[in-house]
Amino acid sequence: MDDLISLPGLIASLLLPWFVGVVFTRALLLQSGRYNWFIAIGQGYFVGIFATTILIRLSDWIAAGLHFGRLTATLTLLGIIGVIIQLRQSAPGSRPVTFLSIPLWQKTVVTVLLALLAWRYLTILQELLLRPLFAWDAWMNWAPKAIVWFHLEHLVEFVNPEQWLSQGPGLNNYTLGNMEASNYPPAVPLIQLWSMMGAGTWDHSYLFLPWFLAAVNLGLALYGHLRLSGSSVLAATLACYLLLSMPFLNVHTVLVGYADIWLAATFSLAVFSLSEWHLNRSWSYGVLLLLMALFCSQLKIPGIVLAAILISTFIRSVISADHKTELVVTSGLAVLIALVLWIGVDVDTEHFGHLIFRKDFISIPVLGDYSLELHAVWGKFLDSMFVMINWNIFWYLLAALFVITTLRGDLFRQAAPDTLAIAAAMILIFLGLSFKEHADRIFATLNRALLYPIPAIIFLLFRGPLMFKCKPNSLQHL
Repeated sequence: MDDLISLPGLIASLLLPWFVGVVFTRALLLQSGRYNWFIAIGQGYFVGIFATTILIRLSDWIAAGLHFGRLTATLTLLGIIGVIIQLRQSAPGSRPVTFLSIPLWQKTVVTVLLALLAWRYLTILQELLLRPLFAWDAWMNWAPKAIVWFHLEHLVEFVNPEQWLSQGPGLNNYTLGNMEASNYPPAVPLIQLWSMMGAGTWDHSYLFLPWFLAAVNLGLALYGHLRLSGSSVLAATLACYLLLSMPFLNVHTVLVGYADIWLAATFSLAVFSLSEWHLNRSWSYGVLLLLMALFCSQLKIPGIVLAAILISTFIRSVISADHKTELVVTSGLAVLIALVLWIGVDVDTEHFGHLIFRKDFISIPVLGDYSLELHAVWGKFLDSMFVMINWNIFWYLLAALFVITTLRGDLFRQAAPDTLAIAAAMILIFLGLSFKEHADRIFATLNRALLYPIPAIIFLLFRGPLMFKCKPNSLQHL
């Protein structure tokens, strides 16, 4: 391992995007009158990271090069502009918040849970810095891009092996071990690249700190949104403990180079914002939702579909159509899809690629090929959720809530958009794995996919049995 690392540069690469994201997230939410610092810090981290990846791509696109000094100067300037914007803002009036005293036993429980989490994440940080896991998938799909870009100081193109062989040595492009990885969205290697640029090296365990910070800030955002929705300090802390102590989430915190923890965070943060938008119609949270959906689409192929789900449910909430209209539109789409599959479509488009829809096969550029042969995967899902130790007691809690909502009759009400987005994501996961060619060996893919909606489900679970339509609350601040 190369010990020649620039600690000031690494610290700047970690803190500057975070600072910029927090400043602009708070400036965005300030006008809504509904925010707290946990939301600003937690959501702001991901906003800042996303903005940094866009800035890197923009710098390369205008041929300014990947110069860390110029990029940090730009981020610093953006942060200063964000502070000035806040100083000139006039926050809307809000009623004073009455802080209720917390019983001593609740304070004790909260303190114990926070101490356990602090110890857990101290050991995770130690594991990350001293003995990082170099996952095979990461080194086959994402890490090589970051290393090549770091050395060449340019975002060179990655192509599939056939193109790479046919184009010859004259062109400056590269290929990867996974034939499909060249088409993967670029955000994950850009996150790695940014740390490399700051540290001045491509080979050091400190480069993987963004993965640790992603988990921590996901927990902060979950706590902030739960408190904003009216949950007690104890309930919000319990939710964070349940999420952040999950074995599979902990594994992906130290499984450096993987995209899954980022996808889980961005999808769930978008659902948090979608919930707040639905309850209070705050355009600030609508913007935050769209930002997280866009970030989600830049992380991994499934993120593109998850982003489409988020945007669709947001549009549905904006339109607020009645039941009959929704039923007609949904039925029409179902009939159209059935006709396309029955008739068959096989077209070669200039920019999109080769598109195939048949009764037995679907091929969509970027998203992949699927044989429409259904495999029985229910047993695998049940084993992962209720038998294996990946998720603690989470799925048992969700099953209990499902029974409660069914008995209360809430199951048959019109679903709120946050619930609908989560349900659509779960259906996507089930169908995607049901049509996989190797559906009998799905546990690795299944567990990673289940990670995506879990933080959002925990949010609904600890907000109360409110998975369906509920009245807006009037809590203004923490």
